[in-house]
Formats: sequence, structure tokens, C-alpha cells
Amino acid sequence: MLWQEADAFAAEYVAPRVARMEAAPGRVERKVADLMAARGWFAVTVPAVFGGLGAGHVARTVLVHRIARVSAAAAAILQATLIPVGALLHFATYEQKGRWLPRVADGSVLLSIAVTEPLAGGHIGGIETTAERAGNEWVITGSKIHIGNSHLAGAHLVVARTDRPGVSTSQALTAFMVEADRPGLSVSDHRAGLGLHGFSAGRLDLDHVRVPEDNVVGEIGQGLAVAQSSSILYGRPNLAAVSLGIHEAVVDTTTARLKTRPRYQGALSDLPVLRDRVGGMEARLRAARILAYQAVHLLDQGLPCDADLINAKYLGHQWAVQSAQDAMELHGAHALDGDYIVQRLWRDIQHTYPPAGTGEVQRIRLADAAFAEDHFQWSERLAAEAAWVRPDPTAA
Repeated sequence: MLWQEADAFAAEYVAPRVARMEAAPGRVERKVADLMAARGWFAVTVPAVFGGLGAGHVARTVLVHRIARVSAAAAAILQATLIPVGALLHFATYEQKGRWLPRVADGSVLLSIAVTEPLAGGHIGGIETTAERAGNEWVITGSKIHIGNSHLAGAHLVVARTDRPGVSTSQALTAFMVEADRPGLSVSDHRAGLGLHGFSAGRLDLDHVRVPEDNVVGEIGQGLAVAQSSSILYGRPNLAAVSLGIHEAVVDTTTARLKTRPRYQGALSDLPVLRDRVGGMEARLRAARILAYQAVHLLDQGLPCDADLINAKYLGHQWAVQSAQDAMELHGAHALDGDYIVQRLWRDIQHTYPPAGTGEVQRIRLADAAFAEDHFQWSERLAAEAAWVRPDPTAA
């Protein structure tokens, strides 16, 4: 039912806005965000006790995947808030969840997660943003870049350095909820990227921003755990779902073109050399779909699956890029038209490579699994917190 609902929503509300989003890449799309919020989709993994759908991780993937088939930018808006929501679910106190999650569920506030920095990039250990205690407050100073939903979020989950000399990197960082209207917090003007037009991934500058003690998420020194677990359990499968949606659109668009393009008393789709290329695209798409859904199914079951989530993101992107390049070539010069869908899909898929770890990072983590050195599993450690997605077999 959710699959059908997402498809109907994308057809009715997202598809008519795509051309406008592409024509005005410097504009942040807000209406689609409001419409998704009205359906409670930003709280798809949030338990009902906090106003959410309590539907689990497969449901999350369904929503992102099906919307991405029509607009990867709209899907990016959804997935970017789901990452900090996951962090709150796993690390916030019950009182903090009660303060933030119902507002996400009713659409009154969207969230971002702010980890990446101008110099450190995605290297968490290199974070330079600092948070210093001042009485019962914390004072945060620094800059964050490539922050998804930077211009839509009403609050940002900021990871900052709170270490003292001699403290290990694993205990050097802390996560804070920072409301967007806090004095000293500024968001740079939106600048359009290569793709995902309508989605904002901008820069936050924090100049001595004060937040109260109860805005700390998790324990002091637990920021690395907050960032890493959110990236693995939410960021990677979300991006796998975005890649999958783009990949499906690539294959659908290409087959439709080849079937209707006449050539040699038939159509281009009759030529064996082209069917061979399309067969490769279809094989990659089917494999990517299995990887994406198998990984989150394991997560819903509370089973250790960090490597599966990592692999779904890594190969899902890689295969979609290969199919998008094939599509560009199979369309010939027609693919070079600026307003043609294949060019948009080719641009959009580039955006699923850097976030939540580049391909090199994913392969290193997969090598850890191959050598049986991935002893720590976030999916297993946080299974207890995710247990609400599974029925209780002892219940009457």
C-alpha cells in the first residue's frame, strides 16, 4: 500500500514540479517537502508513541526509492531529514524524543545533520568546529558544508569537538541539537549544484552559538558514535534507495526511447547490439534492487548487517552510474539536450557518491568484513532500540 501511495504521490505532486525545479536550479523546493510532511513520511521510522508511522526501514526505502524514480531531488529532501531522525531515535533521551520527534511527525520542523566541514570534508576525526561549556550552556563555533536540507531545516544536529588535550578521537566529539533561529547561526545563500535541482545542501556558519545543556544528544564525547551509526544505518541505505530510483528511471526512459525510435524497417529495440546493452542495464538494476531491500530487511529484523548496508550504497551507486552512462550513449545526441530527462538523471546520480562515505571508504569497510575484522556492528548494537519495528512474538 505504501509503495502504491508513494507512486501516486510522485505522479500527482512531484512530476508536475520537476520541470520548474530544473528551470530554476537556484530555488529551494519547499512545497514538496510540505506535502511529504503532511503524510508523516519524515517520521516513517518513528514509533507511534512519538506521532510517527512506526513502519520500519523497508518502508523508509520504499518511500525514498519510489519518489526518486520521479525526482531524486524530492527524494533527497526526504532522506536528508531521516538521517538525524535516526540519530535521535538511537541516542536522544526519552524527553528529547518527546520534544523533537512529534514536531518532525507533524511536519512543523525538518532536520539536518551537520558533520562535513570545509577543510576536513567527511573525515570525522578532523572536525574543527568546537563546543565549549559556559555554565549550563554550550558555545559552538565553526562551519559545516554540504548540509542536506540546510535551507529547510528548523533544527540541525551538529557534531562538534569537545575534547581536552590527550582525549582519544573516539571521545573527542559531541552531538548537539541547534535550532535554526539561534543567534549566531547563519545559512549561506543556496547555490545550485550539478544536479538535484531544488534540493539544498549548503553551508552553516556558527559564531558562538549558545545552546542549553539539554540540547546535547547522547553523552558528552559520544558524537563520533552518533555520526557513524547514523551514516551506516540511515545514510547509506537512503542513498542506495535514491540510486535505485534513478536507476529505474534510466532503464525505463531508455527502453521507451528504443522501442519508439524507427530504424531499418523496425525499431532500435530490435537491434541485438542495443539489446545486449539494455540487458546489462537490466541485470544491474535487478541486482541493485535486491541489495537495497535485502539490507534494510535485515536491519528491520535486528540482525547484524552493517556490511550489507555499506555494499548496497556502494554497488547501487556504481551500477546506476554505469547504466546512466550507457543510457547517454544509447540516446546519441538526443541525450545532450539540456531539458531531456536522461541528462538530468546522469547529473543526479553523481550526487549519491560522496555522502556517507565515498567508494574508497566503502571498499575499506568491506575489506574489514572480508578479513572478519568488522567486530563492531552498529546494526546489532542498536537492535534493541529498533525492536519496535518487529512484532513481539510473545504478545497475546
